[in-house]
Amino acid sequence: MRWLYRPKHPNANANGLVDADLVYGDANYTGLYVISDEMEPTRHMADNQYFTSKSKFRENTRAHGCIEYGNEVRALTKPRNPVPLDRGKRRDDIRRAIYELRNGIRRGE
Repeated sequence: MRWLYRPKHPNANANGLVDADLVYGDANYTGLYVISDEMEPTRHMADNQYFTSKSKFRENTRAHGCIEYGNEVRALTKPRNPVPLDRGKRRDDIRRAIYELRNGIRRGE
């Protein structure tokens, strides 16, 4: 017997599991899922070329020394350099911010 996680199925048990025969009606269902390499034409931000192949897009990304967000490896990314903190500058910045708030001064407009 195979179980599938389908918590909203009317025959689901307390754990959200349903017998595969009830879901598909055929115990031999393999549940194959194919992920295509094709995609909508997408512009690459490194060189403005358009790609319709995911593998070619990723190949171009690596060729330009970039990484896809979510696929990066910690060992390959550079750690950020800590910003040295200056107590005097920080104190002056806080004083200036309080002064600007109290006097209705808006910066960057």
